[in-house]
Amino acid sequence: MSKNIKTQEAKLNLITKFLDYANVADASYALLDPVFTGVIIDKKGKELEKDLDTQKLGDKHNNQNSTYARAIQARFEQSKIIRIESKYCIPFTDTYFFHKEITLDNDISKVGLNDTLSKRTIDFVNRFKLLKHQPNTTSGFSATLFEDTKDNNI
Repeated sequence: MSKNIKTQEAKLNLITKFLDYANVADASYALLDPVFTGVIIDKKGKELEKDLDTQKLGDKHNNQNSTYARAIQARFEQSKIIRIESKYCIPFTDTYFFHKEITLDNDISKVGLNDTLSKRTIDFVNRFKLLKHQPNTTSGFSATLFEDTKDNNI
């Protein structure tokens, strides 16, 4: 029994489209407020950075990561361990006592201007233009609108 190449191609295209939709759905949960407000505020309400770029497409701005790319990176890599803080460490055994893992936790302030971005983030921010973001309201509603620059779909 021979394989139908067109059927295989159609399945691959469908899987690729599902992956694109999954990335858009995941990115819509990024904390995108700083892209529009120009201010990064930590969880305690302290202002960390101000006058951020307002670039909404592309991975670099003035040779630094854009605010949009940093927010998407924080979301896509939210459970990635970026640092381990420890009280005691036994040298040469790599054993930690009372250690605490520090993760990105969807926090844009933990992604630096010069940090290396993942391929997934770079591909996403270079393809999907951020048009509008409605942060959580008191009722818990939020929405994000992206434009797919490859297919010109919203």
